[in-house]
Amino acid sequence: MLSEESYDFIIVGAGAAGCLLASRLAKGFPQQSILLIDAGGPNVDPNYQTFGERHWTHATAPGYNWGYKTVPQEHLEERKLDYSRGKGLGGSTSINFCVYTRGPKADYDRWAQLVEDDTWSWDYVLERFKKLETFVPILENYKPYLDVSAAVHGFDGPLKIGLPNAWERGFGEYLDIVTAKYPINLDHNSGDLLGMSVSQMSASNGHRITASGAFLSSAPANLTIITDAAVERVLFEGQKAVGVEVPGKKIYVRQEVILSAGALDSPKILLLSGIGPREELAQHNIPSIQDIPGIGKKLHDHYWLKLVTTQKPGTHHRTSYISSPETLEEARAQWIKDKTGPLTDYYLPQMMSYLKSDRILCSKEFLELDSAVQNYLQAETTPHYELISHIPAFTVKAPEKYLATAVAFMNGQSAGEVKLRSADPNDPPLVDPNFLSHPFDCRVAVESIREALEFISLPGLAKDQVRLATGPTGQSDEEILKYVRSTGISMWHMCGTVKMGNPAEPDRCVDKDFRVVGIQGLRVVDMSVAPLMPNAHTQAVAYLIGAIAAEKIITQYSEP
Repeated sequence: MLSEESYDFIIVGAGAAGCLLASRLAKGFPQQSILLIDAGGPNVDPNYQTFGERHWTHATAPGYNWGYKTVPQEHLEERKLDYSRGKGLGGSTSINFCVYTRGPKADYDRWAQLVEDDTWSWDYVLERFKKLETFVPILENYKPYLDVSAAVHGFDGPLKIGLPNAWERGFGEYLDIVTAKYPINLDHNSGDLLGMSVSQMSASNGHRITASGAFLSSAPANLTIITDAAVERVLFEGQKAVGVEVPGKKIYVRQEVILSAGALDSPKILLLSGIGPREELAQHNIPSIQDIPGIGKKLHDHYWLKLVTTQKPGTHHRTSYISSPETLEEARAQWIKDKTGPLTDYYLPQMMSYLKSDRILCSKEFLELDSAVQNYLQAETTPHYELISHIPAFTVKAPEKYLATAVAFMNGQSAGEVKLRSADPNDPPLVDPNFLSHPFDCRVAVESIREALEFISLPGLAKDQVRLATGPTGQSDEEILKYVRSTGISMWHMCGTVKMGNPAEPDRCVDKDFRVVGIQGLRVVDMSVAPLMPNAHTQAVAYLIGAIAAEKIITQYSEP
């Protein structure tokens, strides 16, 4: 006999959107009971909270990562890609690289237009972003490259945002070289992210800032948090959600079930529950509750790769420490003991630049796009690709030194999907991002790499280089595409699989208020609802989604 318990609201998934939503609903409805439930653990081990280790927490923190893989990628030499997703309290904010970018004004104005709701316009979301954050004071070294204005930033919110309390040797000289050639952007979170910026981070005092740390550390008494409990399906009476099922237990709800399990697991749970394309459900003998063809479709993500140069002796110190598990353990122990040692300045400040490309806009592939997409790509604040400097690379070994630059491709037109592997909730989903399946994405990759090679060849940078250690063998389309197809990976910015839309769209899965089409008492609140691929590292967007959903739900239930 399954045990039974009940709550007013059940939120499934404790990532950025879920943690924020749970906190806001608990405070907004003090007389109602809120349950936040997650398949993973509490994720509080201090060994995995150091900002200096953020680039490999996903691979080293036990139990923090679902460890998903894609299906073989047809256009990437049949490679299976790592598709990491955070598991446990904090979700992917516990394993991400802590980059905090809101995205451009053009994204939000287009979002508002697509779903016919001005709530998503830049002027509205800016105020929500400001309420979320406390921008922490920065070192004097950063001030020539960053101007934080109260007009666009907050200083008393729960989420600490800022820059590392360290200034890596040579970083200032690097910024001076690149900003002499390219325009500087003093605040990439102002709504215009074009130009060279110093990357803002979700970190403070050497610690990563997670969604659980920011929003659950002082949870109200009416918020119950259950960990290590994987929701297998939503329970229904007719077309109304009445609860969720976890192994050995059914938990019932009086008001709503809200899925915040992310762009891979929210569609998986919906499909297991009988919500999705009827023909796909039939393949697994799952009774159909609501035929919604768009569930699991329109998967979008950012694809990226690295260009790595080896450096002359004395010009850079990468690979000079933390070169083995033993030295990493020593560095971690020293940091935990007294906040000193290598982890206080390891891979900390980064240059981030979002750029446009006239070569892309003049290409045949661009001219073949739908006119609405063309207009969006030509909008004043819409970028075409991203560069990130001072990232780790493992293709160069000591005693050689290196400098690595990431190149990420924006506004991909390729679309993938998430499907069930079987009707067994324990089976991971079949995930196919379908990277580089669209000709425009291939053109963006080629021209972005060409321009990135020109960037790293600036005379001020080239004088310290020995060789291109990781990059294409030449600059023809074929040589660049060969490199892109054989080495690129996901940025883990998955979105779009439970797409928000207006009533006229046949692939709409949720309405502008996050409600699942045709179902009562069920919403989806996470990156899966995004109707476009944001030009951003998506944690900031996920927080925003949680904030807007909380406002809408509190307003609805507060109305007489």
